[in-house]
Amino acid sequence: MANQPRINSALVVVIRTAKLSKLNESSGPEKVEHFVHNQNRPDKAYTTERAKRAGKANAASGKIFVTVPPDHFGPILAENDPERNRGVLVADWWEDRFECRQWGAHLPLVSGICGQSKHGAQSVVLSGGYEDDEDHGEWFLYTGSGGRDLSGNKRTNKEQSFDQKFENYNESLRVSCKNGYPVRVVRSHKEKRSSYAPEKGLRYDGIYRIEKCWRKVGIQVTF
Repeated sequence: MANQPRINSALVVVIRTAKLSKLNESSGPEKVEHFVHNQNRPDKAYTTERAKRAGKANAASGKIFVTVPPDHFGPILAENDPERNRGVLVADWWEDRFECRQWGAHLPLVSGICGQSKHGAQSVVLSGGYEDDEDHGEWFLYTGSGGRDLSGNKRTNKEQSFDQKFENYNESLRVSCKNGYPVRVVRSHKEKRSSYAPEKGLRYDGIYRIEKCWRKVGIQVTF
């Protein structure tokens, strides 16, 4: 019996795994790859039968094609694009906000700012939401968010009824400004006053940095 001891194969696997993990720890931190568990989602955004009558506003997001976390700053590189191995390039174009989200350029489907107040802003969409916005191509003025009563059935209300504050999305812009974080910029066809906006859909226009943040009385003030 001593020459042929009984071996617990499961225990052997555990021991070997533990030894390997110790070796990995000693050789430095392991690179973490972000993965979105959305293999079963379709390639395009879709609506349920129940929501089809209300249009695409009630659509569910399609598959996320890139492997960057939601709080990723800067460009989306080829290494984060297992589908095409090219990343998101300047001048890439999408039909709508759903497709833009699928490629990680800008995740929110409604908000023009993607960011967190304690972490910073990763991207913005220029869509002409405020009259104070200015687009000069290489630089632009972006008004931020808030100051409107969007309660009840006022989701598209464009009337300013109170001051914007440096909180939530606006604070994320200020954090990126203070720290010099890169911000992805997407231009939408909804910005009708800009000669740099695409004729339709949305276009990725690269990385910008926020040079300054301030508060002032806007053009649309009605209070």
